[in-house]
Amino acid sequence: MSSQPYYPPPYPPPPQQYYSQPQQPQYYPPPTAGTYSYNQPPNYEHNHGREENYNHGREENYGDYGQTYNTVAEKWNKKPRFQDLWAIILFIIHLIGFAILSYTGINEFISKKNQLSNTNPDNPNNININISSNVITLLVIVGIFGFVLSLLYMLLMQRFPKPLIRITLYLSIAFYFVAAAAYAYFKQYVPAILLAIFGIVYLICAFTWRDRIPFAAILLETVTTLTKKYYGTIIMGLAGLIIQVGWTILWIVTLIGAIDKFYESSGCGETQNVKGRSAFSCSQPTLYLVLLYLVFSYYWTSQVIKTIIHVTDSGVFATFYFLEGTPNGTGPTPTLSSLKRACTTSIGSVCYGSLIIAILNTTRFILRSVARGDDDACGFIAACLECLLSWIEQLVEYFNHYAYVQVAIYGKSYCEAAKDTWSLIKARGVEAIINDNLVGNVLVMGAIFIGALCALFGFGYIRLFMNNDIVNSNTILILVIICFFFGLVMTGVITNVIDSGVTTTFVALAESPDALRRTKPQLFERIRREWPQVVQGI
Repeated sequence: MSSQPYYPPPYPPPPQQYYSQPQQPQYYPPPTAGTYSYNQPPNYEHNHGREENYNHGREENYGDYGQTYNTVAEKWNKKPRFQDLWAIILFIIHLIGFAILSYTGINEFISKKNQLSNTNPDNPNNININISSNVITLLVIVGIFGFVLSLLYMLLMQRFPKPLIRITLYLSIAFYFVAAAAYAYFKQYVPAILLAIFGIVYLICAFTWRDRIPFAAILLETVTTLTKKYYGTIIMGLAGLIIQVGWTILWIVTLIGAIDKFYESSGCGETQNVKGRSAFSCSQPTLYLVLLYLVFSYYWTSQVIKTIIHVTDSGVFATFYFLEGTPNGTGPTPTLSSLKRACTTSIGSVCYGSLIIAILNTTRFILRSVARGDDDACGFIAACLECLLSWIEQLVEYFNHYAYVQVAIYGKSYCEAAKDTWSLIKARGVEAIINDNLVGNVLVMGAIFIGALCALFGFGYIRLFMNNDIVNSNTILILVIICFFFGLVMTGVITNVIDSGVTTTFVALAESPDALRRTKPQLFERIRREWPQVVQGI
């Protein structure tokens, strides 16, 4: 038994004693890079035959939360109760209203389309079937190509996390200076100066963040490895993408049909304003209200879809963190279990947080519409408010990203999760921001690179197989741009999963480091060497 004194919770003991000498015998071989086990539980047989834990025989107490091996997963709430029921009820009522408008709009859309086809079957606006089929084939092939490249990039992140973090960090800095030079070349000096200042600040940050790169690399390596193991998270990303695309198509058809339905009944039409420009005017607010409701519905529903995927992925990674390596285990289908929680007990909290973002997005939409109006003074004020609101929206989205992890792990209500997230940000805000920037650079630069490859691939496909159908250079440029964004979207399926995993692991480490120390001691030791503050918790 070690002669070192026992330090009761909370951690840590005096740094010079904690780091210079271990407080207990080392029962595991020292971890080396790339050769650690995720789910190796403590082996009590090596403890000289004594059934005691690391706390010098205190079987009932371990770590800063008084956990034993069998209760190490107490923080992971496997049976949460329903939260924020009012939000899901409101969301369902909103969907019923959209369904009514959608039924009306789709009927109007089909009616107008049939009328146009019957009256003028040779209308040049009708889509050429041959071209459209070739375009669909192009997009499908580019999507598959982009997804395969994303999987290969995920393997690179797993094998070479540190080099990728460093390379993408300096590429991000170079982007600011290149953009500043481009603006200066076109004599846009104000944005050029601002971008140059941002580049200098980011360059200074890069040198101060160098000691944080190993910790970010461990998280990135761990999460990418788990993403391959729990491939259901990637399937969830693809399913979310398909649902989002289907919802967008339904919304567009509903919008077109609603405009046709309420345009004439609301007394709307084109008029000439005092400046001689055409303007849209309505004598009744019906159409405005319908359009505003549809815009709000699109933002809220899209945010709910996106958040359900994030909460599901966070639940899977939290299951690994708290349960894998314990007698409870992770279960045969952690992704389905996490999806069930996200769509049942946590759906109210998801709708609550998404509602806040939807209100901000809708308000920005209104301000943008006012900024494009005829009143220059009101337009200037609206533009300034819209810019300010965009910053607030980004902060809320960043805050929500962490709050949803609290919802996924502990089954909290949105307000409770927001309160605890604020405590987390106050305690670990700097580490969180640095970690997000280092990992985020890897994800963003990889998405841009894969998007560019998809654009080149699409251009080559057009030249080889569609040269006889599409000869217009503008059409080719549009298709190439679409291929670029298609590559970004397919990469986002992978990067969103990794982003959720990194955020979840960081939150779990900050709040319950002993869970990882107990279930995966070698991984914990690697992290502790790079981020000593992890032993303190919050």
